[in-house]
Amino acid sequence: MFVAQMLQTLKVKNYALIEDVELRFDRGLNIITGETGAGKSILIESLGLVLGKRADSSALRSNEKKCVIEAEFEIKSYNLKSFFIKNDLDYETVTLLRREITPSGKSRAFINDTPVKLKTLESFGVKVIEIHSQHDNLQLFKKTYQYELLDTLSGILNEKVNYREDYNRFKQLNEELKNLKERDAEMKREEDFNQFLFDELEAANIKEGEEERLRSELELLENAEELIQTFKDSEEILSQSDFAVLNQLENLRRVLNSGDTDISREFAERLKSVIIELNDINDEISRAGEQIQLNPEKLEEYNERVNLLFNLKQKHRVKSEDELLKLKDDIEAKLLESGDLAEAILKTEKELQDLELLLWERAKSMHKARVSSTGKIEELLHADLSALGMQHSRVRFDLQELDELSSEGCSSLEIMLSADKGAHFSNLNQAASGGELSRISLCFKSQLAKYSAVPSSIYDEIDTGVSGEIARKMGSKMTDMANNQQLIVITHLVQIASLGNRHFFIYKEEREGKVKTTVRTLDQEERIHEIAKMISGSNLTESALEQSRALLND
Repeated sequence: MFVAQMLQTLKVKNYALIEDVELRFDRGLNIITGETGAGKSILIESLGLVLGKRADSSALRSNEKKCVIEAEFEIKSYNLKSFFIKNDLDYETVTLLRREITPSGKSRAFINDTPVKLKTLESFGVKVIEIHSQHDNLQLFKKTYQYELLDTLSGILNEKVNYREDYNRFKQLNEELKNLKERDAEMKREEDFNQFLFDELEAANIKEGEEERLRSELELLENAEELIQTFKDSEEILSQSDFAVLNQLENLRRVLNSGDTDISREFAERLKSVIIELNDINDEISRAGEQIQLNPEKLEEYNERVNLLFNLKQKHRVKSEDELLKLKDDIEAKLLESGDLAEAILKTEKELQDLELLLWERAKSMHKARVSSTGKIEELLHADLSALGMQHSRVRFDLQELDELSSEGCSSLEIMLSADKGAHFSNLNQAASGGELSRISLCFKSQLAKYSAVPSSIYDEIDTGVSGEIARKMGSKMTDMANNQQLIVITHLVQIASLGNRHFFIYKEEREGKVKTTVRTLDQEERIHEIAKMISGSNLTESALEQSRALLND
């Protein structure tokens, strides 16, 4: 027996017709009954809100206060700690979900009093409870559900999980390969042009800081004749004429030095420093003058070089040689990338080829397991259907092997139904009535409960369209299922209502001109009267009471 998660309490305040109700659920089979329109479906809607469904302020009973819905779940038997760690939440073995909706329409969600996004609340909700309505039979028509059903009963869920991980990787690799090939094609279209640009920059042999040095050299070359004369005149003034500055200063220093006073000697000493500095300047002017040459050829060469650098910067819209060098490196990287892309494409194609072979191996293995399991599964379902009064009906899993892969492997699946002992099969959604679909759905879920630890499940009048002995058998099936999981069943059938471990009665009452929905947990005597009313209507008879007692004691 699976130890299932359990919805312990549901509290609803200020939602639709509900002012303030609280339900405390039991393990096993919980029954909810009530008059049509009393608000049974409102409870399901409110639970949907605390599990993350969208809402707006129009659902509030009173626009003067907020709506608060709380659901408390016992989760200690399930390995959900990783969810709490991933979402940075406090783990509690009894976890509280809370949803608040203000009159302005603002919504807030909490898990164990920590604010969370609706998506997080919804992600947690699907792990702890399933809600099945009378319209949920449409789920039988969904391919994903049909594959999940067959694979669960075939015992290949783990194999399919591994397959899907590789299949998702396969799709990802295909996308990567597509992008690589598009990039490669783009690179090839640009390759000749990039090669031309690279060759041009490579031939330019650009050096960092080159233009600044060239412009300094050009300044000397362009002014060489004038500078030579300037330096020559400077030397003459400093040291070569009869009245050379250095000679005059040296004479002055001797005069000052001859004075026999401290102040004159101090001036002489200071003047000595000036003479030393002027001698250094004179030497440097002399050397500079010797180095400067008239060189028209070099002047032309340097001008051409500066113009080349200027044109390259203009062409590539950059401001310095550093940027030109970086551009050259970038272009070179693109040219090298073309070779890298070719290698990456080959590597990805090889990985895809190997992965595809593995996927086909796993897909064929899953298909084989499905085919070999269908006979046994069909017999189990036939036995369940017979027990529910559909002894002439047969369910068949029509499997075909495909020549292409999908997320489900290489199988094509159709669930077929025959109402004449297998003589003629039609697609399930075409062959079954609403009542038949309810019973087929229950059979499927009953079988699933044997293979997976389903948490709590709520069934909202999926018994629509059935009655009498069939209803009793459906109730028996639910009782069996409740041995493995908590069931909460909204029903209008006495055959099912009489089987519950706990019975809730929903009704409307009017106070001060306002109608509200109220919920009461029935004791044994109240259950007898409620089920008797379900049998005979408002005119309660002794016969109905006797039948009710018999059903409850059965």
